[in-house]
Amino acid sequence: MIGSAVLGSFPKRAAFAFVLVMVMSLMLAAVFRYATPLDGIPDTYPKSIDAGWFYEDDGTLCPIGKLPCTLEHNGETLYMVRELSDLPHDSDDILAVETRYQSIRVWADDEVIYEAAQGKEHALSTMWHFIASERYDGATEIRIELTKYDGDLEWSLNRIFQDHPDAIKVYLLEEHIPILIVWLCCMLFALLLMFGILFMAVKKVAGITTVISLASFIFLSGSWILFDSKITTIFGGNYAFTYFLSYAVFYLMPVPLLFFFQLILNLQSRLPRILTWVTAINAAFWMLMHLLGIVDIRDTAVCVHLIIIAFVVLFIVEFFKKRTKRLIFTFCGIFLLFVLALASIVLYYAGLLPPSNSAILFVWSLPALILCMVMDTVLMVYNIWKEQQFNSVYRQLAIEDSMTRLANRNAYELRLRELVSGDPCELSFVLFDIDRMKYINDTYGHHIGDQVIELVAQCIFDTFGNCGDCYRIGGDEFCVIATNCNDIPGRLKRFDELVASRNDAELPLDVSYGWDKQIFRNGKSISLKAIIDLKTSADKQLYLHKNSKNCDTPHPGQSAEESSGTVPLR
Repeated sequence: MIGSAVLGSFPKRAAFAFVLVMVMSLMLAAVFRYATPLDGIPDTYPKSIDAGWFYEDDGTLCPIGKLPCTLEHNGETLYMVRELSDLPHDSDDILAVETRYQSIRVWADDEVIYEAAQGKEHALSTMWHFIASERYDGATEIRIELTKYDGDLEWSLNRIFQDHPDAIKVYLLEEHIPILIVWLCCMLFALLLMFGILFMAVKKVAGITTVISLASFIFLSGSWILFDSKITTIFGGNYAFTYFLSYAVFYLMPVPLLFFFQLILNLQSRLPRILTWVTAINAAFWMLMHLLGIVDIRDTAVCVHLIIIAFVVLFIVEFFKKRTKRLIFTFCGIFLLFVLALASIVLYYAGLLPPSNSAILFVWSLPALILCMVMDTVLMVYNIWKEQQFNSVYRQLAIEDSMTRLANRNAYELRLRELVSGDPCELSFVLFDIDRMKYINDTYGHHIGDQVIELVAQCIFDTFGNCGDCYRIGGDEFCVIATNCNDIPGRLKRFDELVASRNDAELPLDVSYGWDKQIFRNGKSISLKAIIDLKTSADKQLYLHKNSKNCDTPHPGQSAEESSGTVPLR
């Protein structure tokens, strides 16, 4: 039978595959048939002024080799001079000069046309300076004064461009494409995790704090990469603010990462928590010292480097101590990050990695770490969700009657406990009992008896489900507990009509019921005795209802004792 079904579906699959191949073939044919070759924008490089420069050394003009280069020059100030007679330019061109921890002043002949970052507190890291050509239009000589504020730095002269601003802007953006891609991926990851957090909150899935810490780390990492690249400075703005944010974000970045690993590894030791607090206090302390002008924040990076090394060692120790397989992806990512971070720190202090590009290794290792962390987080959240689903199923089985889908005796007992600690204004008990249930089972069979129980349960739920909780508390016994149910007699009348209309087999089906209601004062808890008395009163009403009917006339095969209604309730 299965083989015939497979063979029967094969022609449909073959036909679908044939149509798909035909569509793709026609699409490719149309592409080649109507192809229109076009030349794209050619690769361009902004016009650089990399030759023709001189620098002053003891009053003598000395030629400078092709930029970029490093000069052997003593002193904290360097004067660069260039003739403009052989430097044609358009009116829209700009002069672009890159400096690092240096202030700059530019003269056109004897007139100062530009100056920036005067003073050590303002000459921060790598900056691009853009000077409109109209400022030096008609001049014969351009003179650049550079003043450095770090005696340990060499005179490294970088690129100087003169071209249209759009050409320079495109060039600088192209140089930072890897940075921009990683930053964009980090922001998208963080946004995706925020949507995941909202979903988890709605579905009440555990693990929200873990995902929040991961999203915070990814957001801070992407922000640091963007700020550290200084690419934002090509659009102007407050450069000192960007510089400070770069270090502040870098100092805060380990905090959510430490918190993430505490949660995902379920670490109970105090050392990770202490290291987290040390990281946060370290960031706050050095930021305050920088704001007070006591220390330059870039001189305190060694503290963060030591914290990062301590964190990685702690993580490796805890990972092997736990011997868990849940974080295998993250372990690989953190190991790669550790290797590259350690290499960056060594190269940084050895002077082999330019300070202006110190984040380059981290840029390549971060996406791998984030991907690994996201994979482990997804697996963790999936396992939590799966466990919650199993728990939900087991809880449902524990409190739900499998035959009628009403709440069972366990749920009924739990509800009674809740009522003792609650304070409803009113409380109603409605009890039901199917008459002559033993006769139905013995005469028509237990499968018919089960159908009768299911029918009665459905009628109870359809009548009282919108105003109370419905329970099956015994074989043929049911109970409704309501805290705000109006017109109970009218509902019971509708219940009788539903039972009569749905009894298609015309069985001798009759249901006895009894009910009672009590109103309580607002804010007063219900005592257990009051609940028992209310249920006992409803139980008595059920017996009165049962005895008031013609149950003394036995059905064929029914004993007089059963018909009299004196048999105890099952």
